[in-house]
Amino acid sequence: MNYDPEQYWEQRYAQLNLHNSGHRDLPEAYNLWLYRRKQAVFRRGMGRVGLPLRGAKVLELGSGTGAYLDFWRREGVGSLTGLDLSASAVEFVSAGYPEFRFLHRDVTAPGLAADCGTGFDLVTALDVLYHVVDDSLFAAALENIHAVLRPGGVFAVHDLFLHHATEHHEYIRWRSLADWEQALGRAGFVIAGRLPIFFLMIQPNDARTPRAAALMDRLWAWTNRFVHKAPGLMAPVLYAADTALAAVLREGPSMELLLARRRD
Repeated sequence: MNYDPEQYWEQRYAQLNLHNSGHRDLPEAYNLWLYRRKQAVFRRGMGRVGLPLRGAKVLELGSGTGAYLDFWRREGVGSLTGLDLSASAVEFVSAGYPEFRFLHRDVTAPGLAADCGTGFDLVTALDVLYHVVDDSLFAAALENIHAVLRPGGVFAVHDLFLHHATEHHEYIRWRSLADWEQALGRAGFVIAGRLPIFFLMIQPNDARTPRAAALMDRLWAWTNRFVHKAPGLMAPVLYAADTALAAVLREGPSMELLLARRRD
């Protein structure tokens, strides 16, 4: 596969809706609950690092079709700049959220600070950076993010952070936790913590052993059938289960929220 990120996202956003920005293999009604779960964990993470969202200066990488824009509005952020590779998506969200600023831009390209400004309290990459499959561009993105954050500012990432070797899947690169730690350290960040997001709501991809992987795959195959048959019923049930599990477990088998601070 010859992966061209901008072309990929323009094609994926041929229809501008939540389904195309989220988990396309799951019903749209179910995706709404996935975003609800992500936002709940994100809010918890901001409390953990002591960063109030009200009044904050925020840069959202991969603003897409606007899955988080109502969240930012409800939380009362002081300002929001959204970046996306898709010109169609930027035009779409600009019309619906005139109080925010949106730019058609690649976070891996040089000179982000010149285009976006600096002094951001928070930069988010929520389900974004695993689509940067080239490691040199990934490093460039982290350098750009470091440049636009204020000293002590927070960088928030949704990713898998694998406990085994990095995996490459054409337009996705699931990096290991070790690779993330090294890359963040080189770019001038200190990790402040990780919080698990999903346990049962999406397919688990971070098994420690082949036996655990086989068990999780069987569980997800069973769960997935019922999710497609009754998304409105399964979504709140699994949401409640993942919320309960996250209250007692520090590690999960799936997506996590990583929080890092710009080193002074």
